[in-house]
Amino acid sequence: MKIELISNQQHLFIKEMYEKHPVLTSQNEGYEYIDKSKFAKEEKEAFDNIEAILKKHITGFHEFNNFRISRKTNELELRFQYSWTADDPDSRVSFSGVGYILLDELLNGFDKLRR
Repeated sequence: MKIELISNQQHLFIKEMYEKHPVLTSQNEGYEYIDKSKFAKEEKEAFDNIEAILKKHITGFHEFNNFRISRKTNELELRFQYSWTADDPDSRVSFSGVGYILLDELLNGFDKLRR
């Protein structure tokens, strides 16, 4: 996964949306997704704004799914759909699937010791 780091302002905005809109959070089991048709106007706007940020910062990004608390680290992470092969110019196969990234990794980069 290739990312471009977000700004401190974007980081704070995403964290605020997590805190302000609990409906955007799901400790999904497998293929469970939140029901976006039940979003209030503010929740839909928050969701769309988060998606716009991720689209600019994750190579091959398709769709934001939800926030959740990482089972490994107990930190806030984002679940989304993206092309796993988007950052491989030699790939002849296109595969889209789920991705998870800690919010702090979007700000600071990946922790190589943790991966």
